Amino acid sequence: MTQNGEPVREPDPVQAALRMRASDADRERVADLLRDAYAEGRLSPIEHEERLSAAYQAATYGDLVPVLHDLPVPPGTLAVPESRGVDLVRTSSGASGATTSGLVVRPERAGEGEATAVAVFGGFERSGAWIVRPELTAVAIFGGGEMDFTEAVLTSHETVLTITAIFGGVDITVPDGMAVRNEGFAMFGGHSVPREATPAGAPVLVIRGAAIFGGVDVHRPKGRKNKSSAD
Repeated sequence: MTQNGEPVREPDPVQAALRMRASDADRERVADLLRDAYAEGRLSPIEHEERLSAAYQAATYGDLVPVLHDLPVPPGTLAVPESRGVDLVRTSSGASGATTSGLVVRPERAGEGEATAVAVFGGFERSGAWIVRPELTAVAIFGGGEMDFTEAVLTSHETVLTITAIFGGVDITVPDGMAVRNEGFAMFGGHSVPREATPAGAPVLVIRGAAIFGGVDVHRPKGRKNKSSAD
């Protein structure tokens, strides 16, 4: 694009976003992350107080970004409205950082959450921001269960899910960027898993166990299943 024969530079969306006014919700979001960082031992008491004060005094997104510059934070923490999807804070790699697929793994929370889900002549559901332990067990006997990993908090790069499905089934939703490896056994039943490739270094969900007159269906959100043939 030119004007009077001279090239006109497109405005830098990041710089424009940095100049935008932050909201009270943005300041509170950053304050919550600072409290988490302090509780995890990433910040000293003095650093925590100084950064918390800076966060509450921040007027623009540009004032908030330095407060979090060396801390691992979830993607979208400072995704600026009306700025073409600019995310000003990127999650750092490391113990609590994002993987190459963009999914966040929080190993420090591995001891939280439930390790077992059981449905006998009934059902179970795991969805939302539930804590995913490195090893999980799911049992569906004359019943069914749903496990949605799209908003879940992963605590290990590899999650092993052992399923026993007898005259029952388990429906599993996995986010884009998460690989699935099927090591399960099926007799008069079946497993179906996504076939598309995932980024190198992506978190992995390993399916183990047995489906006897039952089934395990693993798929992406919004009905994008792209399944392999049943085993």
